[in-house]
Amino acid sequence: MSDESRRPRRPWPRVFLIFGGLGAIAAGGFALFAFFAFPNMDSLCENNNLRETLSPDGQFKAVIFCRDCGATTAVSAQVSILPAGRKLPNDGGNVFVANREPPIAVRWIDDHHLRISGDTRTPYLHLAEFHGVHIIYD
Repeated sequence: MSDESRRPRRPWPRVFLIFGGLGAIAAGGFALFAFFAFPNMDSLCENNNLRETLSPDGQFKAVIFCRDCGATTAVSAQVSILPAGRKLPNDGGNVFVANREPPIAVRWIDDHHLRISGDTRTPYLHLAEFHGVHIIYD
């Protein structure tokens, strides 16, 4: 008999594989449950519309709003440019997002230029152009 046939078999590698596989299946099942049970995590957030300003030609509006996503995040000032007849969706701003709630203001210069002024120094999002509207910050 060879030395290998005399060694006792160790069941641990097989046990680890079985329990590891079962753990992976359970984790995947939990992830699928969470995905389908909570399809829109943004619903935990809420937008508070502060001011809407129409462009001179009435095609667009600039919306200043505060976004609050609960106790674990700070309220932030945000700006979105939307078609004039569209309601503000429960999403983050599409042109400017601050990391806190600084005082900001918007003013249309003309149909294709928007000025965002106030404390715009530390933004998460700071676009210079959005759908043909050029954005100026001061």
